[in-house]
Amino acid sequence: MQRIARILRYAMGLLAIGLVIWSFYDVGHRTVGSMLGGPEADVTLTVLHWGTPEEEQIVQDMIDAFEAEHPGVKVQRIHAAAYDAKLKTMLAAGTPPDLFYLKPDWVGDFAESGMLLDLEPYAQQEREAGQADWLDDFYPELMNAYRWDDQRGITGGSGRLIGLPKDFTPAVMYINVDLFRQAGYSDPQLEAVHTSGWTWAMYREAMERIATLSPEDSPSQRIFGGTIKHWGDPMRNLFWSFGATVAGGEEGEDFTDLQLDSEAGLSCMRFIRDVRLIDKSVLNPSGLSQNDDDLFIRGRIGCLGPYGRWFTPKLQDVDFDWDVVPIPHAQGVEPSSFLFSVAWAVSSQTNHPDEAFELLKSLTDKVGQERTAQSGLAMPASRSVANSPAFLDSGMGPEHIRVFLDSAENGRLPHFPRLPQFNRIFESQMKQTLVLDAVPPEQAAADVKSLWASELASPLYTKQYRKMPWLTVIGVTAVVVAIALAGLVLIARREKLGSLAGAEQRTGWLFISPWVIGFVLLVIGPILLALLLSLTKWSAMAPLSEARYVGLDNYQHMFAYDPEYAHSLWVTVYFTLLAVPTTQVAALLIAVLMNVKVRGIEAWRTVYFLPSVVTGVALVTLWIAMFDNDRGVINALIEFVGLPAPDWFGADGGVFAIPAIVIMCLWGVGGGMVIYLAGLKNIPAPLYEAARIVGAGPVRQFFNITLPMLSPLIFFNLVMGI
Repeated sequence: MQRIARILRYAMGLLAIGLVIWSFYDVGHRTVGSMLGGPEADVTLTVLHWGTPEEEQIVQDMIDAFEAEHPGVKVQRIHAAAYDAKLKTMLAAGTPPDLFYLKPDWVGDFAESGMLLDLEPYAQQEREAGQADWLDDFYPELMNAYRWDDQRGITGGSGRLIGLPKDFTPAVMYINVDLFRQAGYSDPQLEAVHTSGWTWAMYREAMERIATLSPEDSPSQRIFGGTIKHWGDPMRNLFWSFGATVAGGEEGEDFTDLQLDSEAGLSCMRFIRDVRLIDKSVLNPSGLSQNDDDLFIRGRIGCLGPYGRWFTPKLQDVDFDWDVVPIPHAQGVEPSSFLFSVAWAVSSQTNHPDEAFELLKSLTDKVGQERTAQSGLAMPASRSVANSPAFLDSGMGPEHIRVFLDSAENGRLPHFPRLPQFNRIFESQMKQTLVLDAVPPEQAAADVKSLWASELASPLYTKQYRKMPWLTVIGVTAVVVAIALAGLVLIARREKLGSLAGAEQRTGWLFISPWVIGFVLLVIGPILLALLLSLTKWSAMAPLSEARYVGLDNYQHMFAYDPEYAHSLWVTVYFTLLAVPTTQVAALLIAVLMNVKVRGIEAWRTVYFLPSVVTGVALVTLWIAMFDNDRGVINALIEFVGLPAPDWFGADGGVFAIPAIVIMCLWGVGGGMVIYLAGLKNIPAPLYEAARIVGAGPVRQFFNITLPMLSPLIFFNLVMGI
């Protein structure tokens, strides 16, 4: 048996070594082959995208057709649900996809970092060859969305073409026709809205009338007149509909001159607040409330938007009549619609730019756009396809599908500044005034201006930096490592060890060498690299060679130009001071209870430990059900005892959000309980017997014996908790 066990150990060891060698060989072989290529080698292109299973199939079918027409080209398709993370990981690893989806607000960051291939020379070749009809068929506004003007630092204009539109959708409003009819609107009245549009005054009246349809005896089944999407892109559309712009300049491209505090901009914000917070005819989705998309599908919302065509497939099985109408506009303001879009872009690091452009042409041709149109997910980016039966007679609806076409003719694409932080600031402050009612519109507009001005004033954006001298850094690091190793060798030689002790020392180093090497390469190495990168200005989507040395300016920006840093630090400290003691005390008390010798205690220990290993969707669903504003179990219990229920993560989040998260942390105290329980089992029983002899009760025993004996474990758990 011992011989068999020895043979198995050797076999497993050889197998592990073989797997490691094969993995290194495979990666190295593919990397070298990709770098060397050669005229005889097949061309391999990688495509990264997101989408529904139906969209996956559309992309795969187009790739299959392309490979059939180009037998020397192979295409590897990668579908990523977590698309942003996947793309950034591939870019940071130096293995970018040849083609990938590009969002309009990414254009500046990607273009300025040199990660996108300039498509203008290829477009010019198409025109010179008389084959540019497919290019000229794109909606001009969509083409402008994927041009980058290096001089002005904005999208649009006559800048470089760095993407070709895949598809798009104008923003519209989805309506529950049945609710509108129940509220007294006739079909001719609705037809007039479909064809001629409506004003915000008409919208407000309609929302109030629909809200009155709510059943008085069932508050949980309340009907809302509508819901207004308030994230960045729809919010810009709402500003336009009131005659306002977010930024100044002829086309709203001057982001040094924000216009949120114009009278039109303030009117927009006041209107949204009024219908949400005063009329209460429009759903105000603060905190963990019911999803407005889901409420519309269930027939409890009369009007939802601004939204794109991607919502259409979700409405195929609803049991009410639905349709789309244009976005309302203020009296005297021209209607307008935000154009949501996505493009195909080519990486500047592709080894096969010509083949990549040919694939790009194939992915944006009319056949693929017709398939997308028939799926109901979006509108074709080509005018001819958008006006063809492929879109108009797709069978996906709605009845007035031409509202999409009419809205596209009134469509607008906003300019985006180079710094992506603007959207974060804008959306955050709009939520403060429109959802949480924390500040008035005037204050929100002023806060956006102040925060954005602080961002722009940072030395990170006002100075010019040279590239990080990586060769010098590597050289200095090599010298330091060499000196350290030489020092260790000298120390080792000074030690007078016998042959046996020397052999034991070498054997010890041999055994711990895998851990030491892993620690240096996978722990110390990344820590030192992160420290060095904190002294640079670098996008994780660009190679390390593009990092620029900024010294301590990142830290200066954090402390002096980022007002959210101090608040974030305080919230973290507050959470730590509240969560760590609470969870440790709870774990210790439960462990004491589980240490009692009663029948069935093993089952109770399992019950208390199981929640600590529950993760994912089940856990999310549980806590949403607990903290939901409308139907949450916790709020129901609070209201049952006659107290006002808080909006845990919404309007009352400043007070209740952290305690709510601490309550969630209590769900996982089973792990700490097991550690404490093991410690309790190891406390010598004679200590308790002696305490009982001298008359010490349970409380005194706990503080004089249990806690001192558990102090090492308490210290460990506190350190890990912090």
